[in-house]
Amino acid sequence: MYKKLLLVLVMAISLSACKKNARKSGCDANQMCSEQFVSFGVAFTDNQGKPTVVEEYSLKNLRTGKPVTRTSMGVNADVVPGFIWIASDGIKTEFSTEGDDVEITAKSKATGQVKKVIVKVSGGCNCHVAKLSGPDTVKFD
Repeated sequence: MYKKLLLVLVMAISLSACKKNARKSGCDANQMCSEQFVSFGVAFTDNQGKPTVVEEYSLKNLRTGKPVTRTSMGVNADVVPGFIWIASDGIKTEFSTEGDDVEITAKSKATGQVKKVIVKVSGGCNCHVAKLSGPDTVKFD
């Protein structure tokens, strides 16, 4: 009997937690979202596949023509050489629900070479940002 009571209690708490996470900003108010915080980026490597320092980079949303807000995932986020954060749930409203092409331009500190890649990022009314297409790693020649 206690197991059934515990199960009912857990289910009630779970359902109330889901209602708390419902969307309220002009999107589907019945959409349930998790408490998970999503972020992702792109790694840049040298011609041997080793991480390399990027001294200059920019992110531009090609739909809006505006720069993407620089996103940082914590104190140690910029310590990984060559890794650039592209998007996080903290800036998901900068992207459309269907996804936007984001142009990433980065310059290798070692060689001065500049690389440009496109990553498609969705946000908007989705619960979380997502990378829909594009590379995880970009290799300088």
